Amino acid sequence: MKITRIETFAVQAPPSDARPYWGSRAWGRPSTAAAPEISAEYPTPIRRRYLYSATIDTVIVRLTTDTGLVGHGEAKAPVAPQATKAIIDLLLADLVRGADPRDVTVLWERMYAGMRVRGHRAGFYLEAMSGIDIALWDLAAQAAGVPIASLLGGVFRDPIRVYASGLPALDLDADDEALEALVQEALRLRAQGYTGLKMALGKGIAGDLRSVRAVRERLGADFLIYTDAAGVYDRAQALRLGRQLEELGAAWLEMPIPPEDVEGYGVLAQALTLPIALDSLSSRYEVAAFVQCRGLDVVQPDVCRAGGITECRRIAELADAFGLAFAPHVSIGSAVHIAATMHLAAAMPNTMTSEYWIGDNPIGNAWLTEPIQVEAGYVSLPRRPGLGLAFAPDALDRWADPR
Repeated sequence: MKITRIETFAVQAPPSDARPYWGSRAWGRPSTAAAPEISAEYPTPIRRRYLYSATIDTVIVRLTTDTGLVGHGEAKAPVAPQATKAIIDLLLADLVRGADPRDVTVLWERMYAGMRVRGHRAGFYLEAMSGIDIALWDLAAQAAGVPIASLLGGVFRDPIRVYASGLPALDLDADDEALEALVQEALRLRAQGYTGLKMALGKGIAGDLRSVRAVRERLGADFLIYTDAAGVYDRAQALRLGRQLEELGAAWLEMPIPPEDVEGYGVLAQALTLPIALDSLSSRYEVAAFVQCRGLDVVQPDVCRAGGITECRRIAELADAFGLAFAPHVSIGSAVHIAATMHLAAAMPNTMTSEYWIGDNPIGNAWLTEPIQVEAGYVSLPRRPGLGLAFAPDALDRWADPR
């Protein structure tokens, strides 16, 4: 079996939700004037505002073999999907065309080595690799006639518990009506069967705590509240925040400080009983640095960003060897992203939970004849061979390259 055709689809779907994506609401650049260069805050505002697209973006990869099998993958591309597509088309396609898709690890190492000498060990390049890697696993499992989770060694859990992501915290000066609306949204999620949700912090310690406290008081001690600061605080601020979150019974504090401060994660993790988590992990090599400084309790690699199923499996297994939990990151993504995540989560022994975006997702099930659904806070594993997804005919034609 050989790969004969490689297609990429840069998707930029108009949002179907009335509100911007929750990450943009929490950490995006303000729509008014640019952040001042001089500020009494640290880190300064200009260093903690991130780019978000006005559309819902991703890159879908489709591999076809000489036996007629078709595999799908997804490369995370929350902004500028054309850049990710170009990397696949111009750099990676020739490295896998003509190869046997069952040589998944060999092809991963071939792709990774291609730009290693130039320092491309994360970001767009690894995201592009992820899309191909997932499609390879889809093909390999289809050829074996089994779901990907079975090819990974078997299913530890099915269905997989997911948490609702996400709910942005409010500024301290938000009025009582806005705070009540926040609580009502949390109550609605619990009524749908979710056992936990993630709140986006970063509105200032007092604002963050007011929001978390309001949700905790109304939803009770048993409801899981995961928190994500997106690296907007410094060590001292994160320590103050973390101690208060411990008292509120938060389930973890995700990315409390910038991910470049590996030593700082070690300081925080040793000072707090609150679990420290990180989602921006790009490879097992980066995870090893955090393990060495004892800086993490939960690893959250994204299968469409951190090298696909191949590398995220390595990350989960490395974490497990050191007693760390695995809780894959998802956020924006299509059903390909969700399915690949669920297969990996089902097959890893140290999986704690998985993220699931609760927004109105225009690309979530858009291309499927049988949608992936959340039932009472759980997602069941697709049972067909490979990813287990049933694509509608010509589903991706709208996003095909017109050239």
